[in-house]
Amino acid sequence: MDYNIEQVNKSHMIVNIRRQAGVVAIFVTMIMMIVISLIVLGFAEISRTEQRNSLDDQLSVQAYYAAESGINDARSVIANDVATGQVVQSTSSCANHPVNTTYNVFYTCLVVSATPDTLYYNIGNFSTVIPIINPATAFGTLTLDWKTASGSTGAGSCPTSVAPPFNFPPTTSWSCNFPILRIDLLNANTPSFLRSNWSTNTATMFFVPIVTNSSPSSASLSDRGNIIGASCSSTDCQATISLGSNDYYMRVTTLYETNSELTVSAGKVPFYDAQAIIDSTGKAQDVLRRVLVAVDLTDANDYQVPSGAIITENSVCKQFEVTPGYFSASDPADGGNPLCSTSATGTPSP
Repeated sequence: MDYNIEQVNKSHMIVNIRRQAGVVAIFVTMIMMIVISLIVLGFAEISRTEQRNSLDDQLSVQAYYAAESGINDARSVIANDVATGQVVQSTSSCANHPVNTTYNVFYTCLVVSATPDTLYYNIGNFSTVIPIINPATAFGTLTLDWKTASGSTGAGSCPTSVAPPFNFPPTTSWSCNFPILRIDLLNANTPSFLRSNWSTNTATMFFVPIVTNSSPSSASLSDRGNIIGASCSSTDCQATISLGSNDYYMRVTTLYETNSELTVSAGKVPFYDAQAIIDSTGKAQDVLRRVLVAVDLTDANDYQVPSGAIITENSVCKQFEVTPGYFSASDPADGGNPLCSTSATGTPSP
């Protein structure tokens, strides 16, 4: 039988082409299946991630409220101690305290420091009274650090010098985002605390924000009525006060700007009877949230006191008498106002 070699070769070529086309189709199909599988897996992973993020957000809120529950429990104990005259104690407990056992929510660690080495305050137009007290250790240098007013951006246009004569500008002309701090300082150490010694143991000073200052200027009780430049960056100012004894009372008032955050420290020297720092950690399943709160231990800040007012537990000496329909200036030669007489200890006579 005769074979047409040319036809056979063509037939073989057609078969080979068909086989190659089939292999290519298989490879294309496999690649498409792999790509589609990767896309499906990617969408599944995104879906799982979104679900996990949503769950984490929910657990984070639960953990935060659990931490707040610890804060509230500690505040309740502290308030009771202060009301009954007991000394607030530093405590630490890292056992699980249930908040919602159904959803596995606890506050797991609660720490109370009654003698912190840093105090935290929000300061404004009304006075903030701060006890600077340590029964055993004298304060060396007190450091004040305060921020720009809440909601402001950058330092603004602050003074460049406090060289005399420094004039306090009108409020409408103040374009610095830092407040000026007015500090009223009282030496509370006996016998300095006696009223007869107040003239030499009290001081009022004004810290003016100076952004160009490289280091804070130090003040002391001898700076009575002085205007002192504070060292400021774009976000915070710092000033220091040199102290030599254990106990002081400090009143802080802001000028021009309000709602500033203030921290007070003296190295590692702890403060007594000023604040308790509560550190609470909440847990919801495997999510943790931590909350820190500073609680005032004094009653001096329970009422808003403007800078021109005073609070005293004793009678205030006035050299005049007022009754309904009657006014008389007391003559010291006639004995004056009996509330102004003092005993040998410098306290009002009964």
